[in-house]
Amino acid sequence: MISKAFLRINKEIQLLSLSFLLIFFGYNATQQYLTTYFSTIGLQDLGFQSLILIFLSFLIAGPISAIVVSKYGTKKSMIFASLFYFFFIVSLTGGVLLIYFSSVLVGFAASLLWTGQNSYLVKASDQKTYGENSGFFNSALTLGSASGILILGFFINAFSFKSSFLIYSLLPLIGLILLTQLKDLPTEQKTNQLKLVKKSIKSMTALKLSAFYFSFSFIFGLVLGLIPLEIKNTLSITYVSLLTFTFWIMPILFSYISGKISDVKGRKIMIVAAYIFGILGLTSLYFSQYSIPLVIAIVLLALSYAIFRPMSFALVGDVSVERNLVPLTALFWMAQNVGILSALLISSEIQTRVIYLISIAVISASSLILFPLLKLDLKEIKLKLSQEIK
Repeated sequence: MISKAFLRINKEIQLLSLSFLLIFFGYNATQQYLTTYFSTIGLQDLGFQSLILIFLSFLIAGPISAIVVSKYGTKKSMIFASLFYFFFIVSLTGGVLLIYFSSVLVGFAASLLWTGQNSYLVKASDQKTYGENSGFFNSALTLGSASGILILGFFINAFSFKSSFLIYSLLPLIGLILLTQLKDLPTEQKTNQLKLVKKSIKSMTALKLSAFYFSFSFIFGLVLGLIPLEIKNTLSITYVSLLTFTFWIMPILFSYISGKISDVKGRKIMIVAAYIFGILGLTSLYFSQYSIPLVIAIVLLALSYAIFRPMSFALVGDVSVERNLVPLTALFWMAQNVGILSALLISSEIQTRVIYLISIAVISASSLILFPLLKLDLKEIKLKLSQEIK
């Protein structure tokens, strides 16, 4: 699907997508093996602690990223941030304090990278292709992550964890080189971005939209960690890799399609579809002690996620103007990180089927907040935000 779409996508989106494919070929693969690696060296809790530090610093850095991206531009911000992905992977071969330090740094870098990415994607696209370009980007990103995870397993078996991590640390640097080839698109610098971020946080319209970002991040952060255990208990450990890989395959196959459909049929219909698949998937997951509901749940949740990701990128373009693009992007990433952090904290305390009921409650509450707003035309939502954030 990516190869067929490639000719339709403009050069800047192609470069952006390929850069992130390479960066997260290296980063997501090493992150996937963190807990396994740390358990082999007797530091079982370090992986969880590293993730907490990453997402906490990602969240805290949200307002800062808006200032930096606005002042220095999306391209320079992404290039600078990429260096810390290289540093984080290299730090895994060092001591515990270095890993803690690099976890905090890569969290701050992630805020710069993703605020810059979403802002750049919107600026490099026209309004009619937000969904298509977002879907293409997410398919490429997921393809890189999935390929990196698969290949890293072979590297670890052939060499060692540390040698494999050092090899993989080169991928973010190659992605960085590609980022330097992007056209430098100017960003709004005339206004106080911190002030706009504060106004974004106080904006009822922006907060209602944030419910979409929070709920899906919460659900996938909460549920995906438990799904491998459900597969192991219901089927067998043999099926864990096969079925969890569905969460990589679905975005590769369907993110571009769903993004393109949203450009033609409208963003709202695809957002509603993501909610429907999500709620049905979670409901089916509640009965995952039986094999058929478990498989159905995995397919539905993977499809929901494949739709959510491109919608999350494209919606920013739909509702923002030049003045509030960067602060809104930063706010929505902050909402996602609050969702992930909440999921990590709750899952550390609750690991029963109550988790699935909590997830259903969260996504249902999110829909009750978001759907009344979506009754408005996206242009009306954009106008409300431009009035509330000025």
